[in-house]
Amino acid sequence: MIREHHLRLRVQGDRPITVSEVTAFLPGAHKLSPDPSERAGLFVSDKDGAPLGYAARTMPWSRDITGYSGPTDALIVFDNDERALGVAIRHSYDTPSHVSDVSGDYYFMERWNGRSWDEISAIDDLNKAEIYGVSGASRTSEALAWSLTERAQVGKTDASSANRLRVRWQDVALLTILLSGCVFAFVKNPRVQRWRLPFSIAVFIVLGFVLGDLLAQSLLIGWAQSRIPWQQTPGLVLFAAACFIVPWFSRQPVYCQFICPHGHAQRWLMKYTPVRWMIHFNADTKWSAKTLPVLLLALVLIVSFVDLPFDLAGIEPFDAYLLNAAGKATIAVAIIGLVAAIFVPMAYCKYGCPTGLLLDFLRRRSAHDKLSTRDAVALLFLIGAFCLAQFHTPIQSWLFER
Repeated sequence: MIREHHLRLRVQGDRPITVSEVTAFLPGAHKLSPDPSERAGLFVSDKDGAPLGYAARTMPWSRDITGYSGPTDALIVFDNDERALGVAIRHSYDTPSHVSDVSGDYYFMERWNGRSWDEISAIDDLNKAEIYGVSGASRTSEALAWSLTERAQVGKTDASSANRLRVRWQDVALLTILLSGCVFAFVKNPRVQRWRLPFSIAVFIVLGFVLGDLLAQSLLIGWAQSRIPWQQTPGLVLFAAACFIVPWFSRQPVYCQFICPHGHAQRWLMKYTPVRWMIHFNADTKWSAKTLPVLLLALVLIVSFVDLPFDLAGIEPFDAYLLNAAGKATIAVAIIGLVAAIFVPMAYCKYGCPTGLLLDFLRRRSAHDKLSTRDAVALLFLIGAFCLAQFHTPIQSWLFER
C-alpha cells in the first residue's frame, strides 16, 4: 500500500524545473523551453531569447536508483558548449541527514563541473572518474552519481551502468555477518559459542561504525516507498530479507539477539552493571512500557502516507553509529537508550525499538496460538494505512492549507 501510494503521488504530484532553480547556475536565465529530442531536457534562454544553456532533471529516469533508503531527484545545468555548470539536489526520498551531508559536500557536488554530457554518460566506474562517495553517506552520494550518469544516457542505446549488478566488499561483509549470526543462533556447541563475544565485538565495530547498514524504519519505509535496490546493494537486500524470513521459519530472533550492534551494547551494560541498580517492572508497567514502540510504528505509518517533512532516522538510535552523519535526535535516542539499559535490562530493545517490534511480530508463533492483542493492533494498522491512503488529499489540505 505504501509503494502504490507513493507511486501515485510521484505521477500526479511531479516537481517541474523552475527558472529560479536554473538561475543559480545561469543568472541570466529567463525562459525554459522543452527539448523535443529524446534527451527530454530544457533549453535555457535569456529575456531576448538568446540561448544560455541546457537543464535536465534526473527523475523519473533515475527512479529505480536507490541510495540508502530512496531515490534522489537532481538538477544538472550545462552551458552552450554542453559543459556542466553545476548540480543541485531538488528532492530526495533518501534519509534527510544523508542527503544534507551530500548536498553540503562541495568537493563531491563540484566534481561534475566542466564535464560534458557525453563524458558523464560514459562513466561506468566512479573511482576511475575520480568521483568518491561522501563519508557517512556513501550510498546516497553514489546513488546521486549513478542517477546523473543514467540521466545523461537517455536517448543512447547502450545499457545503463546503473542497472548492472554490483557486488562490493560491503555486501560480502554483510552476508558474512549474517551467516555468522545464524551459526551462533542455531549451533549450540560450546566450542562454537565461546567465539560469541569476539563476534559481537567485531559486529559492533564493523556493522555499526564501518558499514552503518543497520535495519531501521527509515530504511524499510524508503524501500517500501521507492523500490528494493537489489542491483546497487545486493548484500544489504539479502541481509534485510534474511532478518525477516529466518525468524518466521525458525522462531529465532537472529538479528535482534545476535547481530544488532545496539543490542550488543545493552547486553554489555547489563552484564557489568551491579544487580542492585537494576529495576524490574511489574506486569502492568511492562504492558504500558511496551506501547511506546507501537506508537512509534504508528508515527512511521502516518509520516509515510501523509508525506510529512520528518526524518524517521531520528526516532531510532541506529544512525548514531555513523559518526559523520548522525543527527542530534538519533544521538539523543542512542544515549537515552543506553543509559536506560543500565537500570532496566535491555531497555531499548524491550520498550523502545519499533524495528525490533516489527521483527518480533513476524516471528512465527505456535500453531496453537489464538488471535491476540497483537493481531488486533495489526488489523488497526492495516485499516489506518487504508484510510491514510484513501483520504490523503483532504488530510494534506487540513494539515498544510488551513
